[in-house]
Amino acid sequence: MTTIALFIARLLSIYSFVIWIRILASWMNPFPQPGTFTYYLARIVDPYLNTFRSSRFRAGMLDFSPIIGIGILSVVQSVFEIYGTYGMMSLSLIVQLFISAFWSYGISIFFTFGFILLVMKTIASFMSNSNFAMAMSRMGGFTDPITSWVRRTFFKTRFVRESTLNIITLLVFVVLYFAIRYVFNIAIHLAARIPF
Repeated sequence: MTTIALFIARLLSIYSFVIWIRILASWMNPFPQPGTFTYYLARIVDPYLNTFRSSRFRAGMLDFSPIIGIGILSVVQSVFEIYGTYGMMSLSLIVQLFISAFWSYGISIFFTFGFILLVMKTIASFMSNSNFAMAMSRMGGFTDPITSWVRRTFFKTRFVRESTLNIITLLVFVVLYFAIRYVFNIAIHLAARIPF
């Protein structure tokens, strides 16, 4: 039984790799033509990824649903790998894997992407009338909710320069990242105490 579990874990690992190839190929060729390599790749991968496609996982032109799909696949692969290696599995370990995957493939990616956008938006706010500043104002939709919250919370009635608002938003975003990361670490430690 453990040999079968390890074999399934290896297959899932290969499938995850194929998904990454499909994601990269879709950037260069989003609509593959029948008979091409990317077409057959899409036929293998897209049925799985389509189960996660939703407007909730989109931010502008970016679709995070493949990351969610890879994260779930990673958890299942880890369950099979642990069972195949040790011959046992516990609820505690499964919960820890899900919490860890939710952080790695969900929250952490969101924060990384948001941090990069906020840094670029902050740099752009110091440039007046540049193409970069105009492009960043169009891409700011992803970070607008936190920027609006900072404006309402800290600058209710006062006027604030865009550059100052972006710097404070960036600092709040970093503090929020470490606070949520701490909460996830506590959740993993609590899950480790599950007795079965």
